[in-house]
This record gives sequence, C-alpha cells and structure tokens, in this order.
Amino acid sequence: MVDARAAAGVGLAVRVVTGMGTAARSPDPGSPADVVDSSSVTTGREARHPLAGGRRVSDVVASVVLLVVLALEAVVAGWAIVFLSLAFGSCNAPGNSCNVALGGAVVYVGPALVGLIALVVIVWAVFRMVRRRMAWPVPVVGITAIVVVFFACRLLVDAAVTRGI
Repeated sequence: MVDARAAAGVGLAVRVVTGMGTAARSPDPGSPADVVDSSSVTTGREARHPLAGGRRVSDVVASVVLLVVLALEAVVAGWAIVFLSLAFGSCNAPGNSCNVALGGAVVYVGPALVGLIALVVIVWAVFRMVRRRMAWPVPVVGITAIVVVFFACRLLVDAAVTRGI
C-alpha cells in the first residue's frame, strides 16, 4: 500500500481499500507545482510587488542621472564656496573691515556641509532603489539643499566683508 501523503505530494493516484474489499480512487491533487510545501511558507514575509516594468526602469534611470548631476553640483558648489574666500582680499583696503572668523568658518564648513549632504543623499537614494521604492525625488531634494547651502554661504561671506569709502 502506498502512503497517501507521500503519493499526494508527487501527484500519484492512490487506491484506498474500503471495508467491502473494493478499491476506491482518491482525487488527484494535481501537478507537484500545485502542491504547496509548508517549509517554503515558514518565513512569514510577503513578497513586495515591484513597480511596473517601464515605471521601475524609468525611476532607476532618472535616479542615476540625477545622482550624477548631484555629484557634479556638489563638486562645483564646494569649490565655489572655497573661492568665496577671495572676497577677503579687499580687507586691507582703507575703509573696509572684515569678520575673518565668520568668513573662515563659512569657507571651511561650507564645503564639508555640501559633501555631507551629497553623501547622505546618495546613500539614501541607493537604499530606496535597493528596496524597490521610488527614488528620483531624493536627488532632487539633495540638489535643492546644496543650492540653498551655497547661497547661504555666499550671504554669510558678503555679511563678513564690509566695504567702506
């Protein structure tokens, strides 16, 4: 006699002997692919539905392009903030005064802040792409934040240099 559970797992028909001595046929459970193995369901995690095909590809492409733009912008903004220190060349002119401490702090902290923003945005966007979530807004926020930091540094350097005469 074939074990009914083992036969059901491989899709075999099983004969069960009834009390009258006649054999009854049990229903065929289907192909082995139709039978769910309980060991594969033990994780308790549901599969996340990925974004639709074209939408997912366009999100990844847009995110990568925006991350490249973000990296280039971070390099340019960092160097531009360093070049803002050239405004302190006029401090020796008669009638001009400069707050060197404020200007120095802006010139040193500004590029570091731009680099930190770029690093955080890149890690955050890659993390979202790996998790199959929409990631293109993250670099847009980062690009905007770097522009804001650059103009804040520019305003602070302009405030540190007072032109007389």
